[in-house]
Amino acid sequence: MITVIEDIRELKSQLQEWILKKNLVEQIQNKKVLLKPNMGYPKPAPFTTSTEVIRKIVEILSDLNAQQIMIGEGSTSHSNALENYEATGLIEELKDFNIDYIDLNKLESIEVKLPSKVSHFLPKILNQVDIRISLPVIKFYEDDEGKFFLSNAIKNFFGLPPKEKYQASSESAKRDSLHDDLHKSVIEIYQSVEKYAPFDLYICDGTKVLLGEAANGKPKQWGKIIISDNALEADLKVLEIHNKPLPKYLQLLTQK
Repeated sequence: MITVIEDIRELKSQLQEWILKKNLVEQIQNKKVLLKPNMGYPKPAPFTTSTEVIRKIVEILSDLNAQQIMIGEGSTSHSNALENYEATGLIEELKDFNIDYIDLNKLESIEVKLPSKVSHFLPKILNQVDIRISLPVIKFYEDDEGKFFLSNAIKNFFGLPPKEKYQASSESAKRDSLHDDLHKSVIEIYQSVEKYAPFDLYICDGTKVLLGEAANGKPKQWGKIIISDNALEADLKVLEIHNKPLPKYLQLLTQK
């Protein structure tokens, strides 16, 4: 199931319809909700998920009487997640709500073993909440080999593993070992999440998309938001609309 929203003003009504159709009301009322935006950098949208988009989602969760709303991210820059929430204006945007801001890099993790014998670490909190909602921002750039890459629903999981398990050194801002084979790592982290604690909803922020990487990317107005209950479906829809080729990780996942 997938919906493409053409105007951010339609987000709340469309999301409310989604929640009803997917029978998620009981999963939200008096329950713990984790929102995982793309907040890896201390920079505003589209380097990170739009605070306006996040606010509209929080408003709906509050209206449905969620017991606890948590926003969790593991930074991929020298600043930590809490500093990124502050720098992007998210904390100011949500000052009227009772939000628990979480640095996923600081939480206890669990080792998840895949059938391929590969293991990855994920924060235990994923399995301690009642509903998980991913809020990626859509970015187009080149991978480590200079080929086309999409960062959206599946790539948003890169902010989940604790950085210290993957750093080349404590001074590194990145999860270095995941970049030894980027596409393989993207697939493995996605599969680990699907095994341990699958996400219930993906709300992909394309109000502005980023063309290029965080250091030098350029924003481009797009004005669309994609809602899906399937990360793979969401990524494929973005590429279909933009008429872009499948990056290697999606070719492998779809065997195309």
